[in-house]
Amino acid sequence: MLALPAILMGAALAVADRMPDYDVRPSCHAATSLMSLDPKREARCLDDEASARREVAAQWAGFLPADRVRCAAEAQLDGTPSYVDLLECLTLAREAKATKD
Repeated sequence: MLALPAILMGAALAVADRMPDYDVRPSCHAATSLMSLDPKREARCLDDEASARREVAAQWAGFLPADRVRCAAEAQLDGTPSYVDLLECLTLAREAKATKD
């Protein structure tokens, strides 16, 4: 019975080791079509996502593995993955830990 939890833990650690690769284009397109007819809004969304992706990539190794796994899952819960959401989750997790210490 211990083999299954060990396998799941190994899979979670593998996920934590590499930054997720999200396709944010559908998310930005959907957000744009729901919120505005402004064609520049989608471009701004994609720029925001690219900026957040770069920031997450630069800091990825500094986040706790458990936070990386949890936040990566949360950032795509509704089927619209977002690096902005991922960065916010990871930053909040780090700040929460800092206030406990």
